[in-house]
Amino acid sequence: MKFSVITPLFNGMPELKKCIGSVKSQASSSVAVEHIIQDGVSNDSSLEFLKNYSKSQNFLNPNYKFIMSSEKDKGMYDAINKGWKISSGDILSWLNHDEQYLPSTLNHVSKIFQNDNSIDVVFGNMIVIKNDGTPIAARREIPLRKIYVQNDFLYAISCTIFFRRSLFDEGILNFNSDYKCAGDLDLMLKILQMNKKIHFENKYFSLFGVDGNNLSVTGKKIMEKEMNEIQKKYGRLNSLPLRKTCKVIRMIERFINKCYLKDDLSYEFAIDEVPNYQKIEKSKIGFRFTYERVNKKINND
Repeated sequence: MKFSVITPLFNGMPELKKCIGSVKSQASSSVAVEHIIQDGVSNDSSLEFLKNYSKSQNFLNPNYKFIMSSEKDKGMYDAINKGWKISSGDILSWLNHDEQYLPSTLNHVSKIFQNDNSIDVVFGNMIVIKNDGTPIAARREIPLRKIYVQNDFLYAISCTIFFRRSLFDEGILNFNSDYKCAGDLDLMLKILQMNKKIHFENKYFSLFGVDGNNLSVTGKKIMEKEMNEIQKKYGRLNSLPLRKTCKVIRMIERFINKCYLKDDLSYEFAIDEVPNYQKIEKSKIGFRFTYERVNKKINND
């Protein structure tokens, strides 16, 4: 099975190297990986690194292909669309430059798709980390339910989501590039509305990096405006008390599924493009994740 992973980019150093290393390590005899970096004409050292890396990689491993393109775009979602258009994988995804796949994630995901041809989308859990790999939160979830996403927020995080190519071929897997922050909410509600089969795997798939400069932080007002517009478009409840009830029911479901318990973590953190890995082990990591809480923790450390 072949994966196409798109990384939208604008000025991604030095975290970009770690992301690339984590994707490269996924390639094996059973999993082919096509990593497409769609750059928006970076003005840091990203382009120089990408050009040199590209020259050195594509003949070393027949199951790993590295592609880079640099051109002006209309933002992250436009860049991902561009990457998907030139991709050739059976499974499509996107991974931001400050995120990583945990070792063997793609192998695990490939087995899920191969074992059930009716599955259109797979998503899993993530670990929220600082730039040095230190865990901030262990985020475990529940199956995706349209009513929760319509009335609260999208809790399937992009770095853990994988799509079968048929969604792209049907014209479904395409972002509205007019959105700047909440395009993934629009895409997933579209997929839910079409009753596509979404499988949740209760397993950590990815590391989600935060440093206080994430788009959801710097574009918070835009995010809130877009979320409001999108949720209304897909049938959000008009009653605020009913919307709050949906949130409470989701919290109860998460509680029943032990999502709020602290977790002992042990994982490999890619530190470069080779990749070399650093073993991270931390006990009793909580679930709480808000950008405000994360920023406070980063600043205090």
